[in-house]
Amino acid sequence: MEILLGLVVGLAAGGAVAGILLRSRSQGESRASAQLAGMHDELTRLSERVASDSVRLGGRLEGIDDRMVRTHASNADMARDIFDTLGDVRRATTTVAEQAREFSSLQDLLRAPKARGGLGEAMLEELLRQVLPPDSFSTQYRFTSGVVVDAVVRAGGRIACVDAKFPLANFRRMCDAVDDRARTEAERAFAADVAGHIGDISCRYIVPDEGTFDFAVMYVPAEGVYAEVLRLSHGRRPLYETAIEARVIPMSPLTMYAYLTTVLFGLKCLSIEANAEAILGFCGRLQQDMERFSDEYETLGKHVGHAQSKYEEGRVRLERLRGSLERVTDLTDDGRSGTSLNGGPADTGASGLSEAPRFNGAPADADASLHPGARLPTSGVQ
Repeated sequence: MEILLGLVVGLAAGGAVAGILLRSRSQGESRASAQLAGMHDELTRLSERVASDSVRLGGRLEGIDDRMVRTHASNADMARDIFDTLGDVRRATTTVAEQAREFSSLQDLLRAPKARGGLGEAMLEELLRQVLPPDSFSTQYRFTSGVVVDAVVRAGGRIACVDAKFPLANFRRMCDAVDDRARTEAERAFAADVAGHIGDISCRYIVPDEGTFDFAVMYVPAEGVYAEVLRLSHGRRPLYETAIEARVIPMSPLTMYAYLTTVLFGLKCLSIEANAEAILGFCGRLQQDMERFSDEYETLGKHVGHAQSKYEEGRVRLERLRGSLERVTDLTDDGRSGTSLNGGPADTGASGLSEAPRFNGAPADADASLHPGARLPTSGVQ
């Protein structure tokens, strides 16, 4: 019995456990189904998002492709422009090389002693024409001794000589030197040429007896050559010190232009100084004319004032005379009104005579009104 009861209890417990297990399984399957449905929805949304992103990415890729195509075309155009520019540069380089070869022939001309100053003289003459008036300079000026200078500048009755025959042969050697030794030798030779040229200018063109200033100008035809002249030394002495001692002034085209501009200003000042006496005389005459005009104007003012005073006096006398005439007219009218209407005498009082008219209280002459030449009393007329 107890065994049967135990079996029954065991079966009941097993059934309860089995029921619990079955219920748990069904609930798990429901939850799994719900999760699967949610995952399916999430996958659907994810697929839609991926599709949308793919569309946008495709549009962007198309835009990038278009930009790449345009960039490639622009780069191609730029490359063609660069190639064209390089071609122009190549042609320009060729032209410059040809011009350099042509200019070398001109430099060969400058090597010759007789022609070395030709270019410098032409440049100097053109500079003088551009800055100074024609009467203030001369080219190829000849002294009484027969010496000819390239140009002279006139100022204050004296002349400043300018030499343009600058030695350039050794300067070309210095520029064409292939090593330091050759360049050093060319520099020494060039410095010696310049020092000798400075001495020649000082001896030939500083002639006070000929009316020159106590200095002369050495015209250097190029700025680069001028810089070398200032840099180099002859022996242990700089070239510019040698020039200063010899009273020779080296000038490049730029410094020559500044010097000529200063000379032009000085010429204007000299012109003003030359005309100063005439200007002062004119001012003196103008002052005298002003003083005479001032005196005449004051005299005219006095005459006008005197005429005005006389006018006022005449006006006052005229007013007085007019008043006197009016009084005489009134007295005459009163005398006429005293005659009777029938032509007989008016009432004469006790004497039977009419009373004579009075002027300012005094009786007038009885015949005054009858005699044309009779004078009226003037006691009332001023």
